[in-house]
Amino acid sequence: MIINAELKHIRSLHNKKGRYTYGQYIIEGRRLFQEAILTNELLHLAYYTENFQNSYPNLVNDIIKKCPTKKIKATEMKTVSTTETPSGILGICTIPDNYRPKDQLAGNWLFLDNISDPGNMGTLLRTAAWFGINKISLTGDCVDIYNPKVVRSGMGAHFNINCMLDSKLKQFATTHTIIAADQHGHNLTQIEISTPWVIVLGSEAHGISKNTRKCIKHFIAIPRIGAGESLNVAVAGGVMMAQLTAIN
Repeated sequence: MIINAELKHIRSLHNKKGRYTYGQYIIEGRRLFQEAILTNELLHLAYYTENFQNSYPNLVNDIIKKCPTKKIKATEMKTVSTTETPSGILGICTIPDNYRPKDQLAGNWLFLDNISDPGNMGTLLRTAAWFGINKISLTGDCVDIYNPKVVRSGMGAHFNINCMLDSKLKQFATTHTIIAADQHGHNLTQIEISTPWVIVLGSEAHGISKNTRKCIKHFIAIPRIGAGESLNVAVAGGVMMAQLTAIN
């Protein structure tokens, strides 16, 4: 049984203020827990239902070995879950201390400027992790990376990346090659890109902000071969990450 204090605490993590007050965020679903165990993520506490335990007994046993757990009723899970149809397992993870890296501007980065859609944000984090870009810098007006929708969309990417929050692109101006996608930009094969680099992606609705745009050295075009007005920001980001990691 879940007590009122626990219920209040978990529900506070549905909101950004609560997440940063307690330094914790919510994960839900079998795949996220499997990834959390593989990457030794900081699981603080886990709740599961009897049905979930019956369906995935080995996974529940692994979770029990890793952190404190509590079996709760399906009705209770629905009360604390961030989804309309709960998977049957919910965990509380600690936001890592290195979510605001201090020294480590070295290496390649993904810089996100006012990305507001949780699905796009999660997909970008997932794609960055796939291509080995594990340093992410975000402006303060981006959607919170620990928003439950972002975490679900990220599919475990959060366990493999370091994020610098509320940051400015100018901090990379003297150390990195700064690159962004633009329909009037150059073909990537026609310019020389040196490492380390930063890929900049902007708002879905308004593109890259003026202040961020001032720091960009190279604008890269993604050629349109077929039809369509534009690419989704997560798709454009994936194309750029694939191209740049292939040549660097």
